[in-house]
Parts: sequence; structure tokens; C-alpha cells
Amino acid sequence: LGLYSRGLTGSPSCQPAMPTQGAAIALTFSMAFAGAVPTPPVWPEKFHAILIQNRSNDLAIVDLYYDYTKGRNLNLIRSQHDDDEGSKGELWDVEFDNKTSYYYYPRAKSCMPMQFPVGILRPNWLDNATFLRTEKIDLYDCNVWTKADGFITYWEDVNTHKPVKWIFGSGMEEHVMEWIVNETLPDDQWAIPDYCNNKTQASSSAAAHHHASATRSLAAELQ
Repeated sequence: LGLYSRGLTGSPSCQPAMPTQGAAIALTFSMAFAGAVPTPPVWPEKFHAILIQNRSNDLAIVDLYYDYTKGRNLNLIRSQHDDDEGSKGELWDVEFDNKTSYYYYPRAKSCMPMQFPVGILRPNWLDNATFLRTEKIDLYDCNVWTKADGFITYWEDVNTHKPVKWIFGSGMEEHVMEWIVNETLPDDQWAIPDYCNNKTQASSSAAAHHHASATRSLAAELQ
């Protein structure tokens, strides 16, 4: 609005001239254009999203359950390599607002507990993000946002304001296939398995390490 405001400011000693019809139309257009800059997205406090994840061409389907009302977040990650020989199967990445996360594989009964400097993302975690442009992505017209010196790029549908895609600086790219507000898992499915508290069963994998590293990097950027 600064450019338009300066154009409207006259000398205090002069009476402003009445605008012509053309000038009035131009002014209305300019003010409408200036007001078209959208506000940063805010997530609902509870949702289920189904994502296609691309991590350096390693593809996965992710069920993301976000429940800010109870301070918890879950990524259930099913890789295209889950049936390969030696695979541990699907990865459960469960994060709590007490700064504790667990990366575990139910099939292999292995687990990697982690501590982080912050809890789960807040619904307004995109506050103070920079609006870049509007562009078409995944066949949707999207507003594009960035934050943390380009570490995060986020696309939202200009009409529904649902997220369409996001990329973190770690190289992890996620495309949103479904976005279901107010859907979550039953409480018993958030329970951490006993083997996560058994140090002899604590182990990890490249996938678990990558997700832990991505979470740690995101936490550091958003502090």
C-alpha cells in the first residue's frame, strides 16, 4: 500500500483536486490490486491429510494426522519399498507437544525415540511468511509462500485455501491428495508401543533418520 499511499498524499497547504472519472477508476483498481495480497494460511486444529511424498525420488504415501487440540502429530509413512527384502515396513513418526517424538516400525518392532527443542507445529506456523506469487501447480491455481529464508515453500489453492504442495529445505516434497478437516485417529492408536521403552529394541533406519533430521531442521528454522 505504500506506493499508492504516497501517490495520494498532497501538500497540507493545497486543496486536493477532484479526481476525474478515469483517475477514480484507476485508483479503485490500484487499491483493489493492493488489497489482493493474501494473508498467510492457518491450519485447522485437527485434520487428516493424504500425501504423496517424494524424497530424492524415493516415493511414499503418507497419512498425516494433525491434532493440535491434544498436542500430537502423526506421519504414517508407507514407502514403495516396504515389501522389498530387508525392509522394516511402514514407519510411524509420532510427535508430541512435550518435545518427544518416536519413529517406530510395527512389523520389525524397532523404535527410535527422539527429543526436539520445540513441540509440534502451531496452526499459525506460517505467520510472517512471505507471499511470492500466484502460479499453477498440480493443475491448481495457487498462492505461493516462503518462510525461513526459503527453507519452506508452500502452495495453497487460491479458491479453497487448502494446501496443494509444500517443500522443505531438506529436499522433501509433499503433494496433498486429500485434506479432511476434523478427522483424526482414535486415542488408542496414538499409544506408543512398549518396545519403544526397551533399549535393547531401540534401532533406526535411513528413513527414520531422514525424517528425524527433517523435523529437527524444521524446528530449528521456525524457532
